Amino acid sequence: MPERRILIIDDEPDLTELLAYRLKRQGYSVTTAHDAKHGQAAVEEGFVGVVLLDLKLPDADGLDLVEPLTALAPTNRIIIMTAHGTIDAAVEATRKGAYDFVAKTGNLVESITVAVKNAFRDREMSTRVTDLEEQVTQRYQFGNIVARSPRMLKLFEMLSHVIDSRVTMLIQGESGTGKELVARAIHYEGPRKRGPFVAVNCAGIPDTLLESELFGHERGAFTGAIATKKGRFELAEGGTIFLDEIGEMPPQLQAKILRVIQERTVERLGSTQTRPVDVRIISATHRNLQRMVEDGAFREDLFYRLSVFPVQLPPLRDRQGDVALLARHFLTEACREENKAPKVLSSAALHVLERYPFPGNVRELQNVISRAVLVSEAREVSVADLPPTIGDMVRQLPTVGPPVLAEFHTGELSDTLHLLFPELNQLPTVRSMETALIRCAMALAGNKATTAAKALGLSRATLYRRLETLDLVDRGTPGSGAS
Repeated sequence: MPERRILIIDDEPDLTELLAYRLKRQGYSVTTAHDAKHGQAAVEEGFVGVVLLDLKLPDADGLDLVEPLTALAPTNRIIIMTAHGTIDAAVEATRKGAYDFVAKTGNLVESITVAVKNAFRDREMSTRVTDLEEQVTQRYQFGNIVARSPRMLKLFEMLSHVIDSRVTMLIQGESGTGKELVARAIHYEGPRKRGPFVAVNCAGIPDTLLESELFGHERGAFTGAIATKKGRFELAEGGTIFLDEIGEMPPQLQAKILRVIQERTVERLGSTQTRPVDVRIISATHRNLQRMVEDGAFREDLFYRLSVFPVQLPPLRDRQGDVALLARHFLTEACREENKAPKVLSSAALHVLERYPFPGNVRELQNVISRAVLVSEAREVSVADLPPTIGDMVRQLPTVGPPVLAEFHTGELSDTLHLLFPELNQLPTVRSMETALIRCAMALAGNKATTAAKALGLSRATLYRRLETLDLVDRGTPGSGAS
């Protein structure tokens, strides 16, 4: 448990000594000051914790000290102590920033103990909430979206122009491209980051319930409505509502969403009262809404109101260079979540991932890496650790160029062979592999044995012996391969 510090500012030595003694016995670290000057100096020097402040000090009124002390250390909790307690003084102390008010009557030590305990609990809870808010804000920032492809960097630059706006946005892209992640980044980097981010999956809520979820309802509005309920728009007040899969919204609700955008008000089911809402609306879909408008499946007026600022997220296969970056990022995350030692991707495994088209986009890549971490027993994630379907699909793709095997170490070469020969009975013999390797080396070296031997890591004499053993010497041409 972190050290819990208390500063007592009181000009009564006996009381100060008694409180310090009792609080120290309870495990607190106590500092004392007998006037406003020394009390303020302690806070200026970095005191962090709970302040017990007397209202009547020899050099100042305790109420006049509340605001300066709060300004110096906003996370501190100030508890006012006074023998002259009045309701008015309590209200004034609270208004100026004091946490609590304790009168110097009855069992003061017990009252102070309870107040101090509550103050520390409140302070720690507030600090924890602030830390969580900062973590969330940092997590959902454009700088934390893993990407380096030109298309994504250009997209981030474009989005930076609308972060501070309340304009409605439509994010389109295939499933798994990270539409909600981008929406959250827009929210948490903008002026509404202290407000709520409310996500609604329009495809995941039955049509009969979606209207109630979005707009809320009054008690008795329909069978089962036993209590009044706020809708998602009201819950998003001061923040952002994210309407995911907006293309799945039924036509009757599309008209109501249009009214919310135009009027900035909502009306709960079973009520005739309109309620103003201050929310930013970001919607997303994997469908082609323009085509849906042409087909009469989506309201044209709503489409144009939603897509004031349209964004098209590219699929992972079109994000050059991002697969390797994302794969390594997800690998680090998965190892940490599974409490496993850090792992690396083999060159062959990375080559396979970069050639795979990832129809499920970023979400599929994350799942693939999570699975690989679970099944891999070595420090290096190999092709064998990837789902078989990925290797099967990559094998069916046209070859884009010869593999650079010279840069592979043994494990990576093994991965490549596994990719080429997925079944045990398909493996070639060692003799046939050696024959093919030496033939290839001699051909690439222009039939010069010295050059081929160097490339294979053999001496010239050893290469000649292998040529003879494998019956690769052209005996019909004297001097062949002797260069």
